[in-house]
Amino acid sequence: MGKIAILGGTFDPVHWGHVLVAETAASQFGLDRVIWVPDRSPPHKWRPDLASFERRREMLELAIGDRPDFLISPPEANRSDSSFAIDTLLYLQKLYPADHWYWIIGSDALLTLPKWHRCREIGRLCDWLVAPRPSQGDGETGETLEIGGVSEWGDCPSGKPLDAGADRMQVQANAVGRRVAEQMALLDVEIRWEVLSMPAIEISSSHIRRCCAERIDLRYLVPEVVRTYIAAHQLYQ
Repeated sequence: MGKIAILGGTFDPVHWGHVLVAETAASQFGLDRVIWVPDRSPPHKWRPDLASFERRREMLELAIGDRPDFLISPPEANRSDSSFAIDTLLYLQKLYPADHWYWIIGSDALLTLPKWHRCREIGRLCDWLVAPRPSQGDGETGETLEIGGVSEWGDCPSGKPLDAGADRMQVQANAVGRRVAEQMALLDVEIRWEVLSMPAIEISSSHIRRCCAERIDLRYLVPEVVRTYIAAHQLYQ
């Protein structure tokens, strides 16, 4: 039996923070595959500068192209803007029916799990690998947020780089995990969850987009192939 994890998000654009999360999960839990699931055009995140689904998917392909254990989900895995997380998981499970499933999720997005569509079912079907996030406040659940899981990873409303102590974030992530486990227990669901052992992520997609708009070099924020792609297609300007 193999081990497969889902990592979803808007990836607008994909950056080193996303890659670090995937690599940490793969190493810490001995994952055989990490399947990346880009959102299409999440209504709750629509912006005039939102890169198209095709562009974001192409950037993902470039960013993870050197990792045979990192795959991008087939477009059919989330057919529309309003795909449910459970539908994506069940679709992928049909492709790999004998494997054990994990879902990589930010601690802020995990807080919304009890509000997800068919949360009892999806809560039982996979183990939850929780990545620390600076903001632990409650958020509104949208279907594309469910697919995203880690959302823009490191994004914050102000678009500024994140600054939080790794130890404090670990404590917060564990507190979120316990809280959500208690909430799911009230629904007669026992979730299995673990917190990723990783440092604070001080990269945000919104900061990268602002850097593009201000003509600031993206070196060391995104993989070089992504930086070249963004420049070639004049994204986020």
